[in-house]
Amino acid sequence: MLSPNQASLGVAYTGRPGAGKSTALRQLLKHFAELGCIICWCCIKPDEADIAASVLPDAVRFRPGSHVFNPITYELNREGGSASNLASFHDDLNDVLNRSDSQKQEAFWKSGATDTLVYAIELARLVKDEPTYADAYNIITSSPQNLEVAVSEDFRSTACGWFINMLGNRNPNLAKPFADFFMQRLPASGEKARGAFVTQSVSSFKHFVDGPMSKVVEGVSTITPEQMLTHHTILDFDTLTHGIGGLAFQLMMSWLCMEAVLRRKGEFPYFVLVRDEYHQLAHAERDIRTQAVGRSQKFIGVSAFQSIPVLEAAMSGGVEAQTQARALYGLHVNKFMMNSNCPTTNEANSMVIGQEKQMFFGGSPNPQQDLEWYDVLGVGAGPQVSFSQQWHYRVPPTAFTSLRSGGPENDWTVDAIFHDGNDYQQVSFYQR
Repeated sequence: MLSPNQASLGVAYTGRPGAGKSTALRQLLKHFAELGCIICWCCIKPDEADIAASVLPDAVRFRPGSHVFNPITYELNREGGSASNLASFHDDLNDVLNRSDSQKQEAFWKSGATDTLVYAIELARLVKDEPTYADAYNIITSSPQNLEVAVSEDFRSTACGWFINMLGNRNPNLAKPFADFFMQRLPASGEKARGAFVTQSVSSFKHFVDGPMSKVVEGVSTITPEQMLTHHTILDFDTLTHGIGGLAFQLMMSWLCMEAVLRRKGEFPYFVLVRDEYHQLAHAERDIRTQAVGRSQKFIGVSAFQSIPVLEAAMSGGVEAQTQARALYGLHVNKFMMNSNCPTTNEANSMVIGQEKQMFFGGSPNPQQDLEWYDVLGVGAGPQVSFSQQWHYRVPPTAFTSLRSGGPENDWTVDAIFHDGNDYQQVSFYQR
């Protein structure tokens, strides 16, 4: 088994569906838990939380109705926190939740949406002790559509008008920047621009406004990322049950934990972030930043996905997505390569393991005449002999197609070829 120090270089599992990735992953995490590592397990599949609970029986199971985490009060009240930083989280959430569209937002539209979100969050925080996403949502969506509406009496009865007036009654100077933004700058930007800013600014957190997910992010937090670094946590928000809201919340929690890991000082245990079906939860910029510097902060990223093309496709495809996918895979130094029918992934894994020179010899007798005794000395019409050196894969791509994948037909045995960045070996895991 890997040591936590070795695993801090990153651990990745690749293999087709049913290859045994979950079996191997569970055994590694049980091993880490026994060594005192703290584990946060992101659950994508409906049965994954139950499986995680069997591995981590003392873990906190975070699901709707069990705990509350208010990202707004957490981020704005922590040392160094700001509405701008929270807005950047939502910018990145937009990128992940909408990345099936390969067209990225232009800087102008993205900047305007970010400003809108920042002002709304700050305004809600200054007026209410426990602001919510619903407050920010209502402020943004009720902001005046044009300058005429901004000075009308009707505007005062809207959520945006109410928040500005409440703050103005307490501190006119403090309210002025918000009044300038929502009553002048935003409506003066034009109907098209304002509509784009409003739509994009609320798109990443609209799933937290209504329904079960709204109860998870409203009120006083009963759990924080810092607390999640000290005890096992299971994020029980599988995407088939909770939809895109569950995915968005898991992304936010995992990113907040990653930032908290990089901020901590002193003595602390290893922190393991588990992401099966990694292609759904990957964010190139944040993951690369954390994985690249996380070793000194005892961060261990454990990720599993089917194939490199699946990871590329989930990141919207194209040349940029290919580069990002290869970078993310490369930063997971420890690789468990399991049964796969994907030629691209198999060839990439063979390249990771490397090549070696092999000597090839060949020869044939001369059929034109009988050999004489002196032909063995290299004269006359002796046998034709040749040799050559060629580079060949140490593990050919076809080898990954024959690895055992568990079940009764394989005596409940799962095979993998493990590469630690230097050398490789075949390892086996038993499902019983």
